[in-house]
Amino acid sequence: MDEAVASYSEHEDDVQTLLLDLQKILEYEKNKPNNEVSFAMWQVVTDKERNLLAGFLERWKEKNQLSKVFIGEAKGQVTEALDLIMKYEANKNKTNETTDS
Repeated sequence: MDEAVASYSEHEDDVQTLLLDLQKILEYEKNKPNNEVSFAMWQVVTDKERNLLAGFLERWKEKNQLSKVFIGEAKGQVTEALDLIMKYEANKNKTNETTDS
């Protein structure tokens, strides 16, 4: 995200690779059993119409460059969302380990 101070075209290949990776994660989460909540969280992160990662990348593409202030604010939001997903998954895994024991 820090690279968004530069021209989008300089990083377009990297952005496309990241978007493809996000779609792979989304597809993986979609196909896991009993994973509706995690899948829903990843849908928000990967939605270009929302203000998280995919939305940030879309805005960069539209504007060509973004300010450091905007990037800093967006990074905080994206980081918080990804942290929530990781915490949820960690708790879900602990619950499964306890249940399976």
